[in-house]
Amino acid sequence: MPYPLRIEYPAPTNAQLALIGDRYGHDPVVRRLLMEVQALRNLVWRAHQVAEAAGPGGRTDAFSIAVEALHSELAVETWFHEGKAAQEAYRASLTDEPTPHERRTMRVARKW
Repeated sequence: MPYPLRIEYPAPTNAQLALIGDRYGHDPVVRRLLMEVQALRNLVWRAHQVAEAAGPGGRTDAFSIAVEALHSELAVETWFHEGKAAQEAYRASLTDEPTPHERRTMRVARKW
């Protein structure tokens, strides 16, 4: 469950942060705060990558408990889901490249 202040003041979206940067980006304090927000978001993304690499939970050790808490916290972060959607859209837009094994098979087939 999100904190009461997060309900009252939800995290700004990427578009809202860009708008703040456009309007007030000339102010060094605002620019520094926006850089800190981005740095913290990058840290959250990296923690998410570690949690995903750890695989499915089910264990009761401290790491698994922390991973579960991270997932529950990220479930309510709109900016995180916005970024995940953009990432998935980018991946879907890429052309399907053949795997190294498929490339090798094609090269061998051309030689015959």
